[in-house]
Amino acid sequence: MIKPVINQLKLLKPQLIRVDHLFDYYQVDKGNGLYDFSRLDGVIDSIIKTGATPFLSLSYTPDSKEPADWNQWNNMVKATAHRYSIEKNISGIYYEVWNEPDLFGGWHYSKSPNYSTLYINTARAVAEGASGTIYKIGGPATTGYYTNWVKSLFATASKNNVPLDFISWHKYSKNIDDYLKDFDDLNKILSDYPQYFNIERLITEIGPNSEPDSWYDNKLGGIHLISLCTELSGKIHRLFTFEAIDGPSPRSDKSSGWGILTHDGKTKPRYHALLFLNQISGPRLPSKGDGSWVTSMSTKSASTIQTLIVNYDPKLTHSETTPITYQGLTPGQYQLKISQYQGSLRNKTITVNSPSYTENIYLEPNTAYLLELKPIL
Repeated sequence: MIKPVINQLKLLKPQLIRVDHLFDYYQVDKGNGLYDFSRLDGVIDSIIKTGATPFLSLSYTPDSKEPADWNQWNNMVKATAHRYSIEKNISGIYYEVWNEPDLFGGWHYSKSPNYSTLYINTARAVAEGASGTIYKIGGPATTGYYTNWVKSLFATASKNNVPLDFISWHKYSKNIDDYLKDFDDLNKILSDYPQYFNIERLITEIGPNSEPDSWYDNKLGGIHLISLCTELSGKIHRLFTFEAIDGPSPRSDKSSGWGILTHDGKTKPRYHALLFLNQISGPRLPSKGDGSWVTSMSTKSASTIQTLIVNYDPKLTHSETTPITYQGLTPGQYQLKISQYQGSLRNKTITVNSPSYTENIYLEPNTAYLLELKPIL
């Protein structure tokens, strides 16, 4: 499904594109130690053409259950890692152990079938197949953030001396606080596992709803994504927007699907939210003053200060004028560019007479602006 929209995705400059159902949908295992990667090669080649690196969620067995033969599973994983990390010479692949193991396969963190067994076998098989290359491995990619799953994986990796480069989970919610609670809980766990304090934190599927929802087709979905990024920037290393393109089937609620593109390749508001976010660059600047609705983030690249500010209000009740105050400025003339998400663009020249300057922005419900302040030399 990526191939028809390579050009549209390339414009987003994606860093990673995740694909699951590697072994069942792409029919890799042909039995007797024989593997056919031709179908999977097609999607991997499409990912590379977008400019992204593949993120491979190693799943599933034909019946999505625990492998009947662990040697068969290990050999298939080893062959897959060898195919893409060595034969295809793709550097920096992320290998994720299974997809939603608490749902598909009925895996458990404390009893049989045990995810720890799956992780140990898979991590060692990847290490053997991708030996001498640069890659990352992690999991558990559960349907949500679950404390005991994370604790178990930390303990498993540490006790069995297997690599664990990232922790991943999925999250679908319209309430941004739900994502922040997960982050806070993970921080508490990490205090007991200091060796993993700097581990990458990945939410490998995000969206407003795990079920079809009109938000995937309208501006609210875009604002939700922008707000999520302001809140999780500096906390979560990577967010994966589910998904790239709608499937062909119409939905019962008449929404077109979860994609940022329609099935025929038309862009949707969340696609434009990513384009909007891609304008931001440079290291983050410290800032304060975020509220219950209005949140922000700021960066500085060379001499340009960028501030993203968003008013996320699904109930459509809250609007406010928000003062944005820059401090530590050198007096002089500046160019201020103000871009609205899916809206207007305006530029103005301002004179700064003191080390601080305040610009007031009126924010209607579910609007976002990017302010870029640059000295005129």
